[in-house]
Amino acid sequence: MTLLLLDFLFIITGLLFFALYYDLKKKFPSKVCALMVAIPVILLCMLFSYEITEGVYADLRRIPFFLASLYFGPLVSIILVAVIVVFRFILIGPELIHLVIFNYLLAFLVIVPISKRFSYYSLKWKLGIMIILCTYMSLFNLSFGELYDPKTKAEEYMLLLIVPVAASVIAILCAEMIRNLITLKRKEQQLEKLNMVGQLAASISHEVRNPLTSSKGFLQLIREEKDVELQRQFIELSLVGIEQATGVIEDYLTFTDAVPDEAVLIDVRLAITEVANELESFSSERKIRVHLELEEGVFIRGQRRSFSQCMMNMMRNSIDSMPAGGKLTVKVEKKEKVLISICDTGVGMTKEQIRRFGEPFFTIKDESTGLGVMAAHIIVQAMKGNITVKSEPNKGTTIYIELNPGIA
Repeated sequence: MTLLLLDFLFIITGLLFFALYYDLKKKFPSKVCALMVAIPVILLCMLFSYEITEGVYADLRRIPFFLASLYFGPLVSIILVAVIVVFRFILIGPELIHLVIFNYLLAFLVIVPISKRFSYYSLKWKLGIMIILCTYMSLFNLSFGELYDPKTKAEEYMLLLIVPVAASVIAILCAEMIRNLITLKRKEQQLEKLNMVGQLAASISHEVRNPLTSSKGFLQLIREEKDVELQRQFIELSLVGIEQATGVIEDYLTFTDAVPDEAVLIDVRLAITEVANELESFSSERKIRVHLELEEGVFIRGQRRSFSQCMMNMMRNSIDSMPAGGKLTVKVEKKEKVLISICDTGVGMTKEQIRRFGEPFFTIKDESTGLGVMAAHIIVQAMKGNITVKSEPNKGTTIYIELNPGIA
């Protein structure tokens, strides 16, 4: 009986492999995968089989055979029949091989019509089919064992009949549980994607429509306004709205890589200085002092536009975190890696906010999508770099960007 329990352990391990396969591959196991699992399990069951009498053995090879055949169809089933016959011939020899062939071919003929709709049957029907098939094959083996050498005791017959049937019931319950979990997880992933699409649509509607609506309003006022100075102000305000909408679109393009630039050598000091100059009016309005400590002769290799966008998003995010004013320090130094630190004296973040930093649509600001920080994360990852964050509430935040150096 110990050998039968060991066979059952092999079967459960094989079933757990299917759950692991889905977790890694994110797709349902294929017929090839079913064969790759079923064949080793069948072989192990045959290696650790219980000899009823000479030439007649009891094991649980029928359970992986039935499971793979019923869930994956006739092609898998006939391949496993051939595998079982070959293994039986190699391990035991030609004695009674004709009975093995007859037994499994008969089971195959029964399984073929059932397997086509087996997945759609209720659990009760699946259990019933499995119990009938397993009982039939157990009785077949025991009958020929009794016919050829009637030495087995009655209680042994009962155990050799009950254990495989009980094992088949547990196996089908485990298989169904794993199958249901895979289905539920797949539905959950689909719902997450749909939810993401909904948030994306809402974000585009809000982030792009608002500045464009504002720009449209100012442009309409220009037609009615005769004061040249006011017209100029309306034009400036319209351009600001258009720039805001363009910035949002550029963030989305980062996710699709729709406009990739050629990888070039980037002077980090020059790129960050240009970004700081662009942000000068924005930071001055918010009473932010920007201090740059940029080591000269530091180069990285990547897409110039993307790197500038990354620094723009990160520095602007730091400025936004200081609504009452403060100091923004950007430092660049080269060691084994190029280390860029962006330090602010803003509101800081909690441990939970640090953990979620860079997630889509996560932000601590009242009016923001969080896509700017996520875009920066994607850019740094594409450059094979790394971002870490250190922060405390009301004590400011420091963002560390680590990149591979480029050779000038």
